[in-house]
Amino acid sequence: MHAHLLKRESGAVLMVVLVALVAMLVSVIALSRSMDTHHLVAGNLAFRNSAVHSSDAGVQSAVAFLQSTVGTPTLNTTATNNGYYAVIAEPDWDDQTFWSQCSGCTVSAADVAGNQVQWVVHRMCSSQGNVNAAGNSCSLLTTTPTAANGGSFSADAVNFSGVAQNYYRISVRVLGPRNTSTLVQTFVSL
Repeated sequence: MHAHLLKRESGAVLMVVLVALVAMLVSVIALSRSMDTHHLVAGNLAFRNSAVHSSDAGVQSAVAFLQSTVGTPTLNTTATNNGYYAVIAEPDWDDQTFWSQCSGCTVSAADVAGNQVQWVVHRMCSSQGNVNAAGNSCSLLTTTPTAANGGSFSADAVNFSGVAQNYYRISVRVLGPRNTSTLVQTFVSL
């Protein structure tokens, strides 16, 4: 009776098991590749977040520059060697020559994460010179409430008033490891 059963076995179960093993091997390889991709993406996000956090040092350095020169004629003219532009402009942010014009606009050599931080400041005015000069249009916090004079389209608009202040746009570029590049802009008023 056992001889008759041995003759009927043709190895079909072996083939099914081999196909199942190959399918499991392919899924393990795919899962491994997927995990590698997830690790790369997580690493890139970590480098980007590090660069964004490092931009804080550039903003602080630019604000310190502005605070040391506020109220002086220095802010009436462009001084590229100081990283200061008295007029609003949209430069090519990827142009290395634009960023290399100011050697003093770099925050230290590199931070602990390996990020190099550079900054520039643009005054929000249409031309150089005194902000109150004829023909110079600057973004100022005005002393006249516009909503009270009918200048607002909203009935519940906030009325701004106070001392006129100039607005400045601080642009910070951070270059980090693995070709990480971040551009952060913030506006300040002084």
